[in-house]
Amino acid sequence: MARLDFDFHARTRRPGNIAIVLALAGVLALGLSWNALQTARMREAGLDLQIAALERTPLRPVARQAAAQDAAIPRVLAQLAYSWQPAFAALAAARSDKIALVALDGSQAKSQLKLVAEARRLADAVDFVDALQRQPAVKRAALFQHEVQADTAQQPVRVSIVVELES
Repeated sequence: MARLDFDFHARTRRPGNIAIVLALAGVLALGLSWNALQTARMREAGLDLQIAALERTPLRPVARQAAAQDAAIPRVLAQLAYSWQPAFAALAAARSDKIALVALDGSQAKSQLKLVAEARRLADAVDFVDALQRQPAVKRAALFQHEVQADTAQQPVRVSIVVELES
């Protein structure tokens, strides 16, 4: 009879090259993820310190600035919504070739215009004020000051006029 040789204890085989590469890739991935975890924890700790520092600072100056800005918003919106068109229409309707408008200053809070104009004669300026007074958007027009410009050849009269507008 032939001899049967049974080996019940198999020899251990050496791992292949692919298994070694996969094991090294796994170790590398584990190291990179551990590094990312530690970086995230340090960033979180830094943010916690910043939050704690912000909580210790008083908030009153910031609240005062916000309150001042909140109070200014309605005032700015009212100024933007204010229509100067009736005042411009009144000036256009009272226009005269004998009057030259030099300066215009509007005050929304007082609902008035301050005009500086030059006229050939004082009577022309008075006629201009009367024409302004007859406009429907004008509550009152008044000539407050006049001055003869003696330094020029024609010697025009410079006048200051205040026009109060209807609200």
